[in-house]
Amino acid sequence: MKKLLSLLFVSTIVANSFAQLTPTLDDIYIPMRDGDSLQADVYIPAGVDSSEVILIQTPYNKDLFAFNLPMGVGQNIDAQAYIWVIVDWRGFYGSNQADVSNTNRGEDGYDVCDWIVSQSWHKDRIGTWGPSALGGVQYSLAAENHPNHTCAVPMVATGSQGYDQYFYGGVLEEARLYQLDALGYGLSPFVLANHYDSWIWQAAANSTWYADDLDIPTLQIGGWYDHAITKMMEFYTDSRNLAGATVQDEQYLLVGPWVHGGTGAAYVGSAIQGELTYPDAEFKSDSMAWDFFNYYLLDSANNWQNTAKVTYYDMGSNQSWITTDDASIQSSSWNTLFLNPGGKLESTNYPGQDSSSFISDPSDPSPTIGGATLSTGLDQGPHDQSSLDNRSDVISFETATLQEAVSITGQILVNLSFSLDQPDCDIAIRLVDVYPTGENMLITDGIQRMRFRDGDYTVAGESFMNAGELYTGTITMPFCRYTWQSGHKIKIYVSANHDSRFNVNLQDGGSMYQAGVGNTANIQIHHGTASPSSILLPGNNPSLQITEEHSQLQNLIYPNPANDWFSLKQIDEIEEVRITNLEGQEVLLLKIPSKTVNIEHLSSGVYQAEIRFKNQQKITQQFIKN
Repeated sequence: MKKLLSLLFVSTIVANSFAQLTPTLDDIYIPMRDGDSLQADVYIPAGVDSSEVILIQTPYNKDLFAFNLPMGVGQNIDAQAYIWVIVDWRGFYGSNQADVSNTNRGEDGYDVCDWIVSQSWHKDRIGTWGPSALGGVQYSLAAENHPNHTCAVPMVATGSQGYDQYFYGGVLEEARLYQLDALGYGLSPFVLANHYDSWIWQAAANSTWYADDLDIPTLQIGGWYDHAITKMMEFYTDSRNLAGATVQDEQYLLVGPWVHGGTGAAYVGSAIQGELTYPDAEFKSDSMAWDFFNYYLLDSANNWQNTAKVTYYDMGSNQSWITTDDASIQSSSWNTLFLNPGGKLESTNYPGQDSSSFISDPSDPSPTIGGATLSTGLDQGPHDQSSLDNRSDVISFETATLQEAVSITGQILVNLSFSLDQPDCDIAIRLVDVYPTGENMLITDGIQRMRFRDGDYTVAGESFMNAGELYTGTITMPFCRYTWQSGHKIKIYVSANHDSRFNVNLQDGGSMYQAGVGNTANIQIHHGTASPSSILLPGNNPSLQITEEHSQLQNLIYPNPANDWFSLKQIDEIEEVRITNLEGQEVLLLKIPSKTVNIEHLSSGVYQAEIRFKNQQKITQQFIKN
């Protein structure tokens, strides 16, 4: 079974061919500093006496690379210049005899590099390559600063082992954890014993965040449908700011419309992803990796030094690849759409008060349909979500047909006012593109356990809810880049569960991750001026702004987002402005306000301004303080 799962996991390198390469050096043992040895295969092109090395360290069986060497090499080892060294991790496959009681994979990698340097067939440089665990281990090696480790291409990886790598919004990503167990990691006992954030997780995160340890150039490769994409974007920005001074400007990022890979036909660099095909994204990861390696390992005059620092794919666009030299591509502008009665997403907030409700039954949870999954039992990538429209435990909100294209870059925030009749629930959001042909194609999805609605995942941060009381919570979505074309619609699905990617909340307020039947919950999403629900889209799309032609309620606060102040329109008609944070706490009250309002004392974040006119009409406008 483990062999089968491993084969699935490295689908990026295994072809549908049973032909195998014969390693030049097969099943050799590389000595480690503790007296143990790691098993390795070495592939040397015919006629090559000495060359530079590409090193791959894997927990998924080095023998599988005999079917197909990566980056398009396949069986054609003689058609390229590099020597390939493939090493099984300590405790896995050919290296399963090595002691794992005090494993330091960075030190193991360092010792492998020492061995490579001592070989007559090695020149002087070593590059590293690999996805997922094969990517994370490259950062561990980079932190050891081996003098011959010249550059790295980590894919869909950061190396981070913090709480948020296993719990999204406080919810265990259950299917992925069990997949990792099946692959031989055995993480479940530790993760399930530590389902609150704590010093243990913080220590793990601090010791595996290698952005400030980088002293070599990297080409970091990610996918918009990868579960680790948000962490990758954060890591990349940190690497541009914290890596060694001489290489901060040699950290590169490529993000395509790709899944994590490992459980189906799709992988980083393939054209087919889920139910969609992206022909112009095929092999992009390979071609850029070749240029990167050739520049740093072979001194190739290929103009790599003029490559943009960031290359990323705009899903949904007719102009797919975008480049920039910015360290972060998160948009600093926002568009707000309100969740209004009747399943509408609109630029103006509903002027009255209303709610939409659904029933959540833990025994029949809303299903996972594609997305950023990692499990042999789940589809990966973009899939049509239309079947959710037939479920009573899911509600949806959508815009009118777009008259102009709408683009977003960054993390979407969904701010909900909600109530329920149970002490706990999860809220899951699926963001989709409604095609003119009727498909509801998934773009990204997220979830939040509402006992942790304040974003504090420690024991002290746990807070249950009282039946019928109004609460606010934010679901922070993964980082993405997407463009809805004219004629399409923006839509979100709101549900209470996301099974089986995420653990199902029993909604009874009991201990998490225990067996039980659970309680059925009636959940209400509220709309209107007193308790608005909204989605904040990171982008600058004038077509989504409020105008006189589209609404009688004008955009009274400007600029928005604001820095230290904002101005008010229709000042002569306003009697009072009351500003609250997303928890409903009043932070500023202005009686007969002036045209300019000073907000420099407010922390950065999202606020609600309740504006009362002299005729006693009230409207609520959301604004962002930078």
